[in-house]
Amino acid sequence: MKARSKPTEKRERSVFSTIFISVLVILAVEVTLLVGSIAVSRVPQQLDRNAEDILAKQVENRSSYLENFLVQAQNLGDMPKRINEKTEALLASGQISKDTLGQSSASSEPLLEAIADDLVMQLRSSSVTGVFVVLNTCDLDARKTNGRLPGIYLRDLDPDAAASERNEDLMLSFAPAGIVKSMRISTDSCWQPALDYEELGDFVYRPFRTAYQDGGKLMMAQYGRWTTSPYVLPGDKREAIAYAQPLILPDGTVYGVVGVELLCSYLEEQLPLTELQNDGTGAYLLAVTTDEKQAGGIPLQPVTFSTQDRSLKSAQSIVMRNNGAAGTIVVNKTKYFACAEPLTLYDRNAPFSNEHWLLLGIVPNSTLYKISNDMQSLLLVAVVLTLAVGLVCSYLVSRGLAHPIRQLSDEIAAIKDKRTEIPKLSRTGIRELDGFSTAITQLSQDILDTSTKFLRIMNMASIELGGYEMREDSDKVFVTDNFFSMLGMQDIDPNDVTREQFEMLMENLVLQNESFSLQDGGCVLTIPQKDGSERFVMLRITGEDEVQVGLVEDVTATTLERRRIEHERDYDVLTGLYNRRAFDARAKKLFRMPEKLGHAALLMMDMDNLKHINDTFGHDWGDRYINLAGQCFAQTLPQNTICARMSGDEFIVLFYGYDERDEIRQVLNRLSDAMKERTALLPNGDTMRISISGGIAWYPENGRDLATLKKYADFAMYQVKHESKGEMGEFDIGAYNQEVYAAQLSREFLQMLRESSAGYHFQPIFSAHTGRVEAYEALMRVKMPLLSSPLTVMKLAREMDKLYEVERLTAFKAASTFVMMQNRGRLHRNTKLFLNSIASSSLTDEDVAEFKAQFAELLNNLVIEITEEEEIDREALERKRRAMGDQGVFALDDWGSGYSNSNSLLELSPDYIKVDINIICDIDTDADKQQLVKDIVEYAHGRGMKIVAEGIETEAELRKVIELGVDLLQGYFLAKPAASPSEIAPQALRVIRWMNR
Repeated sequence: MKARSKPTEKRERSVFSTIFISVLVILAVEVTLLVGSIAVSRVPQQLDRNAEDILAKQVENRSSYLENFLVQAQNLGDMPKRINEKTEALLASGQISKDTLGQSSASSEPLLEAIADDLVMQLRSSSVTGVFVVLNTCDLDARKTNGRLPGIYLRDLDPDAAASERNEDLMLSFAPAGIVKSMRISTDSCWQPALDYEELGDFVYRPFRTAYQDGGKLMMAQYGRWTTSPYVLPGDKREAIAYAQPLILPDGTVYGVVGVELLCSYLEEQLPLTELQNDGTGAYLLAVTTDEKQAGGIPLQPVTFSTQDRSLKSAQSIVMRNNGAAGTIVVNKTKYFACAEPLTLYDRNAPFSNEHWLLLGIVPNSTLYKISNDMQSLLLVAVVLTLAVGLVCSYLVSRGLAHPIRQLSDEIAAIKDKRTEIPKLSRTGIRELDGFSTAITQLSQDILDTSTKFLRIMNMASIELGGYEMREDSDKVFVTDNFFSMLGMQDIDPNDVTREQFEMLMENLVLQNESFSLQDGGCVLTIPQKDGSERFVMLRITGEDEVQVGLVEDVTATTLERRRIEHERDYDVLTGLYNRRAFDARAKKLFRMPEKLGHAALLMMDMDNLKHINDTFGHDWGDRYINLAGQCFAQTLPQNTICARMSGDEFIVLFYGYDERDEIRQVLNRLSDAMKERTALLPNGDTMRISISGGIAWYPENGRDLATLKKYADFAMYQVKHESKGEMGEFDIGAYNQEVYAAQLSREFLQMLRESSAGYHFQPIFSAHTGRVEAYEALMRVKMPLLSSPLTVMKLAREMDKLYEVERLTAFKAASTFVMMQNRGRLHRNTKLFLNSIASSSLTDEDVAEFKAQFAELLNNLVIEITEEEEIDREALERKRRAMGDQGVFALDDWGSGYSNSNSLLELSPDYIKVDINIICDIDTDADKQQLVKDIVEYAHGRGMKIVAEGIETEAELRKVIELGVDLLQGYFLAKPAASPSEIAPQALRVIRWMNR
């Protein structure tokens, strides 16, 4: 313990910093409220959402227009039908042939010339930039490379312009030379007479191949498909997309494709990007996606862009994150906000319905959110300016308020060392500060007066008191005149002690003298006196701010009285050993220090002959006997032992601090030998050896807490007292668990009887002639944590003399359950109830009367089963007969096992004989068992009795017992016992009917 403890130092701040920080906190709160109100109002987010909604609405409107535009473009009208009609006519006239139609331009020229005007008419009537027809009748996958396909590809580069009367605004991109001459339409710069197979566009291959492989089962328009990526005709630079559908004859022959073209430049004109953003940074994207989704979003295949940004047009594939109608697209590290609207171009069940067309409006995030970003920047500037102006104002205000306070503080600091003078402080002009300075002056005067009074009171007190005061801001220590003399340091002058010297003296005092701490924070020092006595001084130290005050008080009389009371409280008067309370306190303290406890043992002891001495010679001699045992313990036990008298003739000893059991066993052997050598002289002149029975529990093997070791040692002690008195036995966990298990089993048995918690299942008994249910046997079922077997119930009932209680429980509970199940329709009516009864027990007349009153309707269908597990009690049997009267029907259970079969049969004269399961088991293969059953059947039938075969578990056993002539059947093969038993097993019923056919 230190004589002086420094108070916790708090970080000091000047008046200026305190005011300045407070004003800054207010400023921070205001700015926080400003920023919080902006954040709560969510103005930037609302602006962003408005921008997104406007973009989404624009895309929605444009998608509706574009969908109608594309649907109109892919509407070929009746042109495919007219082409089919002309094809059939030419085939019928022999001018063309299916086999050679797609082989060369010459073989297909009659058909191409016949449909040329239809193509021109379709081009003029639709807002498309081209129309085409390609002929082919063979499998394109099997066609040789570099083959050519005949056809016509007609273009109008400006479909919105007025049409020329002589088709001067049209161009042929490919067509046979003869067709070019007959149509009188100029050719394009990329003109070819036919389409090379190796340059065959996807717009021809996919719809043709799909229809060809499908056998042309669908309508031509259902095979129609838009190309999902732009293409360029050989020798041309203009990108285009096309819609094509196969040409299919009524017989399913696919002989080509017909379709329309849209140049990407013309398609982009239908998507004006200026409606997205006035500065032209927005873009429209026509894209295609499939049903295949990625974890990161929706993969998009661009078809065409309407944009001024060339970097967008170079993107080959794009992924839109968020998988919704709106999301984010990243192209060349630039983030775009995208709104997508689906375009419905195909029927739901069309072959290409998995290709989903989308129109996306995309705008860079920096452009779309420019207004909200600018507003946030403006708000940030406003907040920064507010903070800057607030800081300057806070500084000026804090400086003005702190100046008079600093002036007053400097004056107080200048006079603080003049303790004997009353300070005189100047006025500041501030009412509160001037009142404060006046209060300081008055307080100083009061302190001087109070100090003088306190010293006078201490000198007049009946208890010797001393004290000191030590201030942080002074090197001097104020002590009373008697302070050092009370602490045994009479040579120290109290008027000439510095703070450093005082602290050193107090530290040496604590180190050189014994002391013990008090609960309230002080301590009691033991001060040796010159005459050899001891003086007890209580030291209390308190600290407030920068002042430490100590008080010493002479508590010698109080301490000695307390020690006397504690000794009487903790020690047994008769033996001088610890009592129960002291033992528990010291032992629990040891158990909180396992390293000191080491290997330990707890010994519980009980004196064997004390009762005999008390009864024979009186309690005074019994006390002498106990005292002699206590002396033996005190003289024999080593130091690392706690010994106590618990109560009466019981003692307890804790051995601790050993490395192994054998060391403790040696100590126990010495104690046992010492006890055998001690004898007590009795009043009659005889001597009696001290005999003590003890039980030992080991730490940590048997337990790690005191309560457990006490319980185990007590158990071991009482085992020794019951088996071999005067010895010491070690705890046996096996015997303990067995004792606990048996006790718990008995408690559960008594609980079952008390709460009537046993349940009953019913096993049907069937007629051996019809298979119909004739009766049910009630079987006890117990569901307790340990108690679950009816055999265990009967065993405990015999051991605890509770057979009558089990008999009564079975009678009432089984009967009530049977009646309840019949009323619920779970058991057949007009059936008998076989009720098990204990042969040596019978109900009292009162219980019989109650049973008859409660179950009057059941009495005629009640069969009492008498088991052969024990010999029949004739008196009990006679009482059962009288109780049942004329309605009494008995059954002999388990015939063939148990006590005297013949005698039981003759004494009981039952109406039913139940052949035991041990006889029925494997009866189909055992001739001896068959003869036994045959004999009992013959005996029973001759006297009007019925035979019940119980425990039938196989079909062979069932056949054999029916063959031997039994009357009733019971067993798992027919039906298992249950709370609500099932009907007879179908297989068993078939056997019964077969055997009785």
